Amino acid sequence: MSIKAPIDYAVPPRKDCARYKMHKYWAAKPWYVVAEYIKHFTREGEIVLDPFCGSGVVGCEALIHRRKAVINDLNPMAVFIAGNTCRSPVDLKKFDEEFIKIKVKLKSDIMDMYRLAEPCPECGAPLYSKHVVRGPSLKDHWIVEARCSKGHGRSGHIRRLLLPEEKAFIETVESREVPYWVPQNTFPDGRETMRLKKAGINTVDQLFTQRNLIALSLIYHEIQKIMDEDIRELMLLAFSNTLLHVSKLKSETLRPMSANSYYCMDDWIEENVWDRFENRVNWHWGVCQGKKETNRLIGDYFNQTENFDGLLNGKTFMKLNTKAQNLSDIPDESIDYCFTDPPYGGSIQYFELTYLWRSWLDMSHEFIADEITVNDFQGKKENSFEKMLTEAFCEIYRVMKPGRWLSITFNNKDTRIWAALLNACQVSGLEIVNIVPQDPMGYSFVQSWSGKSLKRDLILNFRKPKAASCYMINDADSKKCLDMRKIIIESAEDFLSKNERASLTEVYEAAVIRWINLVYGWPICKAADCQYQDENFKETAFDIEFVDQVLKQEPNLERIRENNGIFYQINDST
Repeated sequence: MSIKAPIDYAVPPRKDCARYKMHKYWAAKPWYVVAEYIKHFTREGEIVLDPFCGSGVVGCEALIHRRKAVINDLNPMAVFIAGNTCRSPVDLKKFDEEFIKIKVKLKSDIMDMYRLAEPCPECGAPLYSKHVVRGPSLKDHWIVEARCSKGHGRSGHIRRLLLPEEKAFIETVESREVPYWVPQNTFPDGRETMRLKKAGINTVDQLFTQRNLIALSLIYHEIQKIMDEDIRELMLLAFSNTLLHVSKLKSETLRPMSANSYYCMDDWIEENVWDRFENRVNWHWGVCQGKKETNRLIGDYFNQTENFDGLLNGKTFMKLNTKAQNLSDIPDESIDYCFTDPPYGGSIQYFELTYLWRSWLDMSHEFIADEITVNDFQGKKENSFEKMLTEAFCEIYRVMKPGRWLSITFNNKDTRIWAALLNACQVSGLEIVNIVPQDPMGYSFVQSWSGKSLKRDLILNFRKPKAASCYMINDADSKKCLDMRKIIIESAEDFLSKNERASLTEVYEAAVIRWINLVYGWPICKAADCQYQDENFKETAFDIEFVDQVLKQEPNLERIRENNGIFYQINDST
């Protein structure tokens, strides 16, 4: 198949950007962007690979557009979410029947644990707490957000201090034993988990109040009784997506782990477990609605195989749970297209942040050595990150057909991490063709408040050459010509020639693109003793702070601080 040119435009945003989203996971890419790339680079029936599959958007879009999908992730939680997202069709009648069984058996007893002493002032019906603000900063002055059991309008929403007898009732409930199994795994030492340990939370069960542990153990116990494996897994998907919300990681103003961190606030809230679980089953982003969408979009095209030969004989979907550095289950030159979102250095600590979910779902934690990240607690610096990433992209190169395309979406404010990615791709033999800035599906907590974080991802389109490339350096002196200050200033001037002002992140993004286009063509040497082997990109790497420093010294530019942002414009006084 011959593709004349890669995509060279940003895919327009869509309002329905979160379709079939059933579980929180980080760095999910907009489905409409993934769909556009898959349709552009492949034909129906061809095989699409995502070696870092995350929540499974690439797998889903491949199936929706009648391509075959191979998804892989080292983290078993990602494979669990992605596999359940892609599965189709699902017997939603059977799923609903199993949920009703749980509801009939448990709802009344669990809701009674959240019942308040005073009835609804509007109609006299029982009131139940939606959540209680009971963090340690409040001492004994807990606040309850209540809802009327009859569910009528805003008048059924009550907010007040918890009454002494209601607090005493909670203490009575929490004097009970947890009736069934709950995980008591000790959190490993880590960059993010140390925040919990400093707050006195050392084990998974300590992230929950005793009342919520009781409720969770009851629901989990009933889910385990479901005989149909597919239905049981989907119910566990709803259950695991309940956990963060009913933990001590949530406040009234901050969603849990929205800052990609285990952050236990002083004003954390205790949510009603049954309300949240039922929400994750039936809400418009719940499992039922999500599977209605995939049933409609994928239908019976989903046909899973345990081995690659199955894809060549009528099957359409294969999932792997292995390291991207060793894709031995995939034959040489068998993949038609790869779209992937590799780790962004150490910005998201997937092993640590999914530990809570994996503990509840009794998944393995024995994959940390192979995680591609930057993490001092794991003894992984930028050089080991680059080494492992290079191994992964050499494997991706191996399994791709010659002449076919690889799209990488990436985001980092430090070009040392960009350098690691670029070196990995170039060592593998991939040829870069173009770079496309793309708006994300939604801004993360850090992107929202930080003026020095990138607001857009960059999609880098590479091609595997039809013939082997030569990597020996033939002009080492060419590296001496690169002036990073000049690249930054030219990027700013070019942007400001078309716009009245430029944010610092917009200039950084433009400078990164210009830098990649200049340095990626430098020849490199694969010989182990070559002094230039790892230096092509690293010695020119820069970060967003350096961009700001260069622009501040430029007399033709005026620096402006506005809210949380930093902007530059032409200095008219000069």
